Amino acid sequence: RDKFTIHSKAVVCQDVDLKGDITIGPGTVVHPKATIFGLAPITVRITNHCVIGAACLVVPTEDETLEEYTCIYGPAADRRVWSGRGKVQEADLRIKHAEYLREMLPKFNRLRRSDGP
Repeated sequence: RDKFTIHSKAVVCQDVDLKGDITIGPGTVVHPKATIFGLAPITVRITNHCVIGAACLVVPTEDETLEEYTCIYGPAADRRVWSGRGKVQEADLRIKHAEYLREMLPKFNRLRRSDGP
């Protein structure tokens, strides 16, 4: 059975394909056409301020927790994790980016909400 927990401050488009046990943290943005599979018994946990790019495929072979500020992008689902330099500026930029996307994405895409409590 699919179980999604999507934080209220996360931006997840409706046409994202989610299967399995998936948790998406605050400030995370999952762009349209992304696919995230956490098929039993695998659990996928996407922490704070991560970005999953459009049409990216995330299918781990074991339980996976993405580090904060991880970006998955491109057709090969390449990954990049922020180094930690410029902490205040990076946090401000991510917050501003998430606010912008929270405002703009619903104008062009339907958003998905958590099915949990």
